[in-house]
Amino acid sequence: MPINHISPLDGFRALAILIVFVAHCGLEKLVPGGFGVTIFFFLSGYLITTLLRAEFAQTGRIDIRAFYVRRSVRILPSLYITVLLLLGLTQWLPAEHPAEFWGVFSQLAFLTNYPWITGNAQGVTGPPLWSLAVEEHFYLVFPVIFSATLAALPPRKAAGLCLGACIAVLGIRLATVATISDIGKVYYWTHTRIDSILFGCCLALWQNPVLDKGAWQPRIIHVLFASAILLGCLAIRDELFRQTVRYTLQGGALFVIFSYAIHDRGWVSIALSTRPLRVIALYSYTLYLIHVPIIAGVHALFPALGLLGLIVISGALSMLYAAGMYALVEQPAANWRRRFRSSSRTIPLAT
Repeated sequence: MPINHISPLDGFRALAILIVFVAHCGLEKLVPGGFGVTIFFFLSGYLITTLLRAEFAQTGRIDIRAFYVRRSVRILPSLYITVLLLLGLTQWLPAEHPAEFWGVFSQLAFLTNYPWITGNAQGVTGPPLWSLAVEEHFYLVFPVIFSATLAALPPRKAAGLCLGACIAVLGIRLATVATISDIGKVYYWTHTRIDSILFGCCLALWQNPVLDKGAWQPRIIHVLFASAILLGCLAIRDELFRQTVRYTLQGGALFVIFSYAIHDRGWVSIALSTRPLRVIALYSYTLYLIHVPIIAGVHALFPALGLLGLIVISGALSMLYAAGMYALVEQPAANWRRRFRSSSRTIPLAT
């Protein structure tokens, strides 16, 4: 069951990194950077589960080893190069600084969203990688669970189990905020945010526009309703709501919006597939890795620079770095993954 490139996902990926970037430039009170992360999560869950379903349909099994090899080659080279490069640029820090080692270690080991493990929240070097940590924790476990249980189930039942897991995570959030003083930590933890990925898995398993013939196609009224829910989630500022029910409502709304966009063959699909968005999507991973350090560096070097100047200069430098990394690291790695995928008889769509 080969899968062609799903063009609208490029648009969602590009919009997500743009939202995060602009928020980190200082517009976090106006631009919902956290929602950009939630889009990333949903997209990851949808794409990876669609790929796993297609692989199982084609081969009758999931090649777990090949999955982990492809994922490692996709993620680790750019991550390690970027973090170690930034470490080299911060050697002015005192050698005895206790956070430096643990900060780098937590980033390279995907532990930045559980600071008590390393004694450091984000580290003093490099980007804040908590959301990448959430995704990698998911990727570490979900393919095994899918292969062992979900793959052989009817898609509707498998989706029901994922939805049940989403409800369970909401329950965990509600229980957690009742027992901790700083409920903002819920935003970062894997066990309290993984439902944003699982909602994408639900779409991949049930009424998938790519795999399921006759899949439900939302109408514009459904999209308007889902958009109203998203706007309501952004408008409500109560912290208890934001750290509990908000993520559940956003996941349900994105189910509708993603489904509509993937089905669409009109202006929505065209808008999400424009060349600028495709280029940004192509560079999105490295942009995610580098944009926060570059924003901080530009601000430190030019403290009087206005917001627009900060966005333009930081954006240009981030794109320049990402383009270089793509040409020198990511594209060669992608070529190797394609050869490896071919030899492993897996489906022709990059993860």
